[in-house]
Amino acid sequence: MLKSHLIHVGTFGKPLGLKGEINIFMLTNDLYSFKKLKPFFSDDGTVAWHFQHLRMLKGNLIGKLKNYTTRTTVEKLKGKKIFANKEKLPRTKPGEFYIFDLINCKVQLKDNKIIGRINKIDNFGAGDLLSIKPIKGKDFYIPMNEDNVISVNLKKKIIVIKPIRGIL
Repeated sequence: MLKSHLIHVGTFGKPLGLKGEINIFMLTNDLYSFKKLKPFFSDDGTVAWHFQHLRMLKGNLIGKLKNYTTRTTVEKLKGKKIFANKEKLPRTKPGEFYIFDLINCKVQLKDNKIIGRINKIDNFGAGDLLSIKPIKGKDFYIPMNEDNVISVNLKKKIIVIKPIRGIL
């Protein structure tokens, strides 16, 4: 599996018990969405992980991998990221985007003046923030909402913005 086809969907946490179960920090909305992404891979795509079972316990995802039968065998996985094939992700609805689609998009104003590129997207609890790497100067944030983002063209990799007063 090529690295460019992989998307980070979870990370192994601490082992649970003695029979090879392990906590998983999932990056999907729910267990059902996570399960639909199988098979799962290591960060370089060379190792495929197959789960014997996945279950929720007190709000945490717990997994048992095939061929991992003891605590010692899963302890080695702690901190390793879990990836899935991007093609397994569900289609987005109009106005919805995957973060990986927005990264490196050019950001321009309504008058076509390019101000930079998206270098990451953060969310500190109040909504998604586009982190823009300007042509000159320090990175800055623009809230990703209807007040600031006019259009997103993923084919051309261009995001047109009209930031609220004081951001630029």
